[in-house]
Amino acid sequence: MTLPSVACIYPSSARDSRIAGIETGDTPKDFFYGYTRLVERGYPATIVNSQQDPDGLMSRLHMRAQYYRNRMMGFATNTQRVNAITHQLKGVDIAFSFTDSFSLSLGLYRNQIPNRPILAGGFHGLTDMADFARPGFRGLSHKIVKRALDGLDHLFFFGPADRQRAIEIYDQPESKTSLFPFGIDLDFWQPRKAVDTAPSPEQGILAVGSDPRRDYGTLLAAPFEGQVRILTRLNLNIPPARQNVEVFRGSLFGSAITDKVLRTLYQDAEIVAVPLFNVWQPTGYSVTLQAMSCGKPVVLSDIRGLWDRDVFQSGVNCILVPPNNPKAFGEAITALQNDANFRARIGAEARKSAQRHFALVRMEDALEHLVRTLTNQDY
Repeated sequence: MTLPSVACIYPSSARDSRIAGIETGDTPKDFFYGYTRLVERGYPATIVNSQQDPDGLMSRLHMRAQYYRNRMMGFATNTQRVNAITHQLKGVDIAFSFTDSFSLSLGLYRNQIPNRPILAGGFHGLTDMADFARPGFRGLSHKIVKRALDGLDHLFFFGPADRQRAIEIYDQPESKTSLFPFGIDLDFWQPRKAVDTAPSPEQGILAVGSDPRRDYGTLLAAPFEGQVRILTRLNLNIPPARQNVEVFRGSLFGSAITDKVLRTLYQDAEIVAVPLFNVWQPTGYSVTLQAMSCGKPVVLSDIRGLWDRDVFQSGVNCILVPPNNPKAFGEAITALQNDANFRARIGAEARKSAQRHFALVRMEDALEHLVRTLTNQDY
């Protein structure tokens, strides 16, 4: 049986350059959303960069004009980004986009793709997109999203709340959608080994992430003592009263903060804080699961889009706090700081929960199942 050919579309070429890192142990497989499983099983699978520039001066000028339009609207789609990759989709049976804005672009501009493959769009926070557009453009943004979704063959979501709300407000048939469960590379994200030489002492609070849905204001306003280390590209307003804040300005894509460095930051931290705005997007899941897999206690905002309410048990494998509540966030951090046994117990249960419920295989299975199902392949 001939296996279907697959294109996995991600932002930037960083993933392409990181393939070699899997063999050396420098890169976690979860970075690829199941692509590596397809390759291992012999699927003709390729990585496509969704941030490629189109050829030709006019196309680039058009792309720049759309960029400024997107800034004005606070909502992003781009026909020229789709044009730039059409030659790479030639002969492909199915294409998966793993970012919201490019998924919408594929749906909007699908007719520009010759010999069009099956188009599957992935969404991390679809139902928040139109709401976060600039006032005056939200109605138009909602209509654009609806038209884009109608142009896709399949929609897959990283959070159940986001999926259900999208079905309702954008009038999508449930059969056209699926839940894509994120999985973590437990062989890469793990606690510091006892045989490691001269381990650093655990230090302070670590927060990671550049998604605009991060609520660092709540973290920085929370009443607790100790060092705070934040890895983000977002601009932060650090209160004068908040001492001992170290901000790492850099992206995880191509910067000096490699995956191995990030793993060390997790391992060195006493507590990992994931403060979030109360959105439908299942934001923060990758950082949360990376930290849990490293055996760290996580203080996490209990948002509407929390991606697994059955597994996350506050006081057992994490601490959930109400969103936009500095007092509760500070109390949770202080409780962990003041009780080393409590901290160790939460961290150990976090690792066990990651092993039981969030192993990489569940994401790999999900992607292969979608390939098979959408291309009508028998198992």
